[in-house]
Amino acid sequence: MKITLRKSNALQNAIQEQIKAIDLSLTLALNEFQDPTVEIEKARAELVKNDQRRADLTNVLYAIRGQVGDANARSGVSGLLARAAYVDKRLGHLKGLADATATESIEVVNGKLEKMRTTDAKNRMYGYGDTVNVGVLTQEQIAQFKTDASVLKKEKQAINDKVLELNIRTEIELTEDIVKILQAEQLV
Repeated sequence: MKITLRKSNALQNAIQEQIKAIDLSLTLALNEFQDPTVEIEKARAELVKNDQRRADLTNVLYAIRGQVGDANARSGVSGLLARAAYVDKRLGHLKGLADATATESIEVVNGKLEKMRTTDAKNRMYGYGDTVNVGVLTQEQIAQFKTDASVLKKEKQAINDKVLELNIRTEIELTEDIVKILQAEQLV
């Protein structure tokens, strides 16, 4: 059975949900009217059976994950995802830079410093007013960071579109054993 990478992602999520739903009760509540030997044996058999289901599904999950990884590498998805991760990280870097306050004119900065020098230190409480904060980037540099971020956002969208296309076009082959387990669990 062949499935697309996109379908395999949904299938992996369904398998994980199925694994979580498997009951593995390690204790049993007995009442006075039950035969403990019979009830414990039934609970033990159910636990072992459910653990085997869990093991089979986990094996299938990682077999599919391995095939998806191989297919991602062959189709170029892995490289695109790495580039998308870089773009996301770089956009995070640029956010602070693009939102920065530009340097004021040197005349304004000098005026603020001169005012600070000539103001009586007694009028400044607890060091307030002892410094002048100045942006270090020019308006042009900030504009360039905004442009860079805009270009990267467009690149990210193009990458996402290409990954989606490849996820729909690229297929993996599920073995008969995997299909049988998935059918038994009503996942395909």
